[in-house]
Amino acid sequence: MKLLGVCVDQTSPHSLIFISKEPINIGEYVVVDDEIRKLLGIVSSVYSENPYITESIINPEYVQKIDNLTNNMVKYKAVVNLLGEITDSGLSALKYPPRPSRSVYKADNEILKKVFKIDDKKFVKIGTLLNNKEIPVYINLEQAIIRHLAILAITGAGKSNTVAVLIEKIAQKKGTALIFDIHGEYKISSFNVIDPKINPYSLDVDEIAGLIGIDMDTSAQMYHLLSEIIEEIKRRNYSNDEEDTLSKELRKTFLEDLITELDNLKNDKEKIREYGRDTTFRLLNRLKNLKNKFGSLFVDGATELLKRIVNGRINILDLSGLDEDKADIIISHVLSSILNDRKRESKKHLEAPIVCILEEAHLFASAQRRTRSKYILNRIAREGRKFGVGLWIVSQRPKGLDPDILSQMNNMIILKLVEPEDQVHVRRASESLSEELMRYLPSLNPGEAIIVGNMVKIPILVKIEKSSTKIQGQDPNVIEEWEKLKQKPEFSNDI
Repeated sequence: MKLLGVCVDQTSPHSLIFISKEPINIGEYVVVDDEIRKLLGIVSSVYSENPYITESIINPEYVQKIDNLTNNMVKYKAVVNLLGEITDSGLSALKYPPRPSRSVYKADNEILKKVFKIDDKKFVKIGTLLNNKEIPVYINLEQAIIRHLAILAITGAGKSNTVAVLIEKIAQKKGTALIFDIHGEYKISSFNVIDPKINPYSLDVDEIAGLIGIDMDTSAQMYHLLSEIIEEIKRRNYSNDEEDTLSKELRKTFLEDLITELDNLKNDKEKIREYGRDTTFRLLNRLKNLKNKFGSLFVDGATELLKRIVNGRINILDLSGLDEDKADIIISHVLSSILNDRKRESKKHLEAPIVCILEEAHLFASAQRRTRSKYILNRIAREGRKFGVGLWIVSQRPKGLDPDILSQMNNMIILKLVEPEDQVHVRRASESLSEELMRYLPSLNPGEAIIVGNMVKIPILVKIEKSSTKIQGQDPNVIEEWEKLKQKPEFSNDI
């Protein structure tokens, strides 16, 4: 191993400082030779100094002359986070600090391969060490699912590629996943793409009220009127078992039934007195707007969304045609159905554990506003593990995430984060993320990440591998697309 320097000052079981005559890379893995044991650490920060260049020298020319004369006096101070004692099985926790003056070496490939060696089918490769492309990085996929995962980064830092890599690994294991695809990025032929067609009879009053923007707390009269009409329509249509096929086909749709019932109420003086003419007309207008804008979303007799999830496949619920409020209702409905199904002791549709992947999670697990999804997301984060329901949240706005939900993501893949508020929010949510590791976040390049949590042995700086799955979330090649456009005969080169 290459000698880098020696320990100086105080040491602890958690960190030390060593001095070196040559530059040291942040993120470098080092080995401390402490006589009967060898310790692995990672360089978290580096400083350089020349003892002859001090703050009192204010003339730049003098500084330059001193630097030329004392160039060989420059030394580097590196702060190291100690990760553990190197053993035959990997790493063990440190119980006492190394002695000052101990030699510090650059960790060679043999040691790193020994530490990061994985011989378990639960682990999957997702990249290589950031500072050493020869060392593969594996995560425990089982822990990533049952202990949940947050994938966090600014736009363009590599979130979509990271998700794509992970779902490829799930597919290789014949696992079941459901991606809530907010922007239509994952509509790929090899995946089971699900259109969000809903049988309105499977929705409860709260869900239908949410779709038309009615809140029990602020629009109590409208809510009760809607509830009464829905109950009547469901009672009438469910109870008529003798109805022949032709009659069923000619029967109005659920939404049309609702609108017709309300239209008829305009002539019912007793109901008008009970609920008020204004309430009736406002509810009628909201239902008509829903029918005009999202009528195609509702299909009477449509197979439940839960039943359209295929076991052992990557399933994509395409929500790209819906606004946030409508998507919120669908996400809440589907997640509730999944959790309830997995809690059943028998006759489960989902025969094996499933991981639910929520893109744009800050919109639905919001720290600032109340959403329908937030309740069920919190439940899955707390109790999903017991029933084989994993949750992965993906966001470019960590500070917008509900802190309770984020804190229950026991694993994190954090790519580039620049905003201090985002960094602080993430730091508060994770016990594994040290202040030293946080310093890396603003300087990470696309595809570079910090991985912490139950799914890795130690916090790791990693270069995520490139996904072979072509998804739409990656940045377009703007200049190349313009060049293609110029080749078309209908476009002139004249400006």
